[in-house]
Amino acid sequence: MSKVSEVTKPTREEFDADMDFIQSHTRAAPTLSNIEPHEEDVAKKLINDHFIEMTGRPFDMRAAGYLIATKIYVRPEELKTITRDDGSEAVIYLPDTVRAEDKYQSVSALVCGIGPEAYQGEKFERSGPWCKVGDWVLIPRYEATAVSYRGVAMALLPDDRVMAVIDGPDDVRAANLADKY
Repeated sequence: MSKVSEVTKPTREEFDADMDFIQSHTRAAPTLSNIEPHEEDVAKKLINDHFIEMTGRPFDMRAAGYLIATKIYVRPEELKTITRDDGSEAVIYLPDTVRAEDKYQSVSALVCGIGPEAYQGEKFERSGPWCKVGDWVLIPRYEATAVSYRGVAMALLPDDRVMAVIDGPDDVRAANLADKY
């Protein structure tokens, strides 16, 4: 029979010393962002150029406080081009009703602006920012304030409502649209 050693409860000082050691030797979690620091300016320029193309004006919305301004992903009107048996091509379009529904049901969004107080404070001390301008993110459907900014579907949401950073907008759809179970 093996002998079980007695476990003693550490003193408060021992516990505090252990916690200090663990915290001083633990790295902060890496940021979830797909945007590297050297890519941030390029991402901002691309977003600006895209807004100029869509609206004729640059993106100059400044998110306030801890809010994040995101552009809701709406699928393109043109779904795909198919080639018929006779060699001619036909374009399949999404119905307007489906595209309109994307504005309210979509869960993919492009981060376009981050408020000056976002990702500040104790809550984000170890992790740092969860996303950066230029990241595609997964956002909750009904927790953001949806607005039309110069005709573009946008959502403003608190910094801690970003659920995930994703590679691209087509990676995520509402669960009812899944074709694999």
